[in-house]
Amino acid sequence: MNLFRHRSLLTKVNLIIACLLVLFFSLAGWFGYRQQRQFVIDEAVEESRILAFAAIRTREYISEQLLLGGVELSQARLGLVPVVASNRIGRRVGDDLDYRVRQVSDRFRNPANAPDPFENEVLRRFRSERGDHEFYAITELEGEPVFRYLQAFTAEKSCLECHGEPASAPAFIAQRYPEVTDHAYGYRLGDVIGAASVVIPMERLSHQVTANLHKDLIGTALILVALVGCLGVLLRVAVTAPLARLGAGIHRVIKSGRFEEKIPRRGRDEIGRLIDGFNDMTDRLRENSRHLEESEKRFRVLTETARDGIISFLANGQIILFNRQAERIFGYSKREVLGVSIRQLLSADCPALKESDVEAYLKRHAGALVREVHTAEGCRRDGETVKVEVSLSVAESEGHLFYTAILREHGERTLPRELPR
Repeated sequence: MNLFRHRSLLTKVNLIIACLLVLFFSLAGWFGYRQQRQFVIDEAVEESRILAFAAIRTREYISEQLLLGGVELSQARLGLVPVVASNRIGRRVGDDLDYRVRQVSDRFRNPANAPDPFENEVLRRFRSERGDHEFYAITELEGEPVFRYLQAFTAEKSCLECHGEPASAPAFIAQRYPEVTDHAYGYRLGDVIGAASVVIPMERLSHQVTANLHKDLIGTALILVALVGCLGVLLRVAVTAPLARLGAGIHRVIKSGRFEEKIPRRGRDEIGRLIDGFNDMTDRLRENSRHLEESEKRFRVLTETARDGIISFLANGQIILFNRQAERIFGYSKREVLGVSIRQLLSADCPALKESDVEAYLKRHAGALVREVHTAEGCRRDGETVKVEVSLSVAESEGHLFYTAILREHGERTLPRELPR
């Protein structure tokens, strides 16, 4: 978190955008996979539907042609039996496509047409649910995932020749499949006689899904990269560059202490208003600084030209103001006493020096010191004592007390009281 906090604004925004785009890319990949998978499944259904319809129509066409041509079926013409011919054609097509295409029936004569458990269940469903003659699902076959499709076909007039009443069946059919043991007789027109079954390996479909998804993801990634680049340029031009100029301007003002510099405004957006606010602030600070400088100048003139000595010090005795007249009285320069304790200016006999703590002395006697003028003995730089009249005032600034003493060398004009003991 600290590493992120100390990064530049552009880096932070780029990281956030990158995270969002990675999330978007992941979601796009997930939705793309689902979409491509559904698309491939729909395509497999359509292909299976075409293959199943072609197998059924092939069987029906052969049956019609046999009837029209008056062809009598026999053992020698077994390959012309519609279901046999249709199955053989389906196997040829399936081999070319790497699919498995065949016709199945739960009342089969040829073991090759026997349904597996999945096909058997779907056939029962076709018979129990009228009008539902199509079913597909993704399941397993011999331990491998496969897509399976079944389309029911019903008994036509030509089918009843071999599967209708046993008495009307061709002689070789009746001989080959006796009525006593065969259960493929007794169909009526429109009955579900079987189904065209198509099996497609899922590996083939998955490969197609992966190939399509790969193309989509490459396109999406290129779009996202272009979007990141455009957002980065836009962010730099519209946000980070103006903020950098503002930050540089603030740094220059802080470093130089001058408030004359203005940052040019580039628009009326939030950053533009922020720049306007900074420029207004510098105008006000410049004006306040000018007033402060004038006030300080007047204060310096007032203190330096005063006929009395003026010394200001903090509650702990540290001197913070020492005017020219105070320099004359004590013989110290301003540079020598600023920051030192007021105790240095008092003689050894002064009551304040007998206290271990100037601040404690001031707390106890500040009221008496402020109310009246007192006399005190000071110690000059050359070691001589000087008697002065002291008028003390106290003020508070930002929660801290400081004292100002107005000093005049003791003369005949007043009879002040001595400092309290």
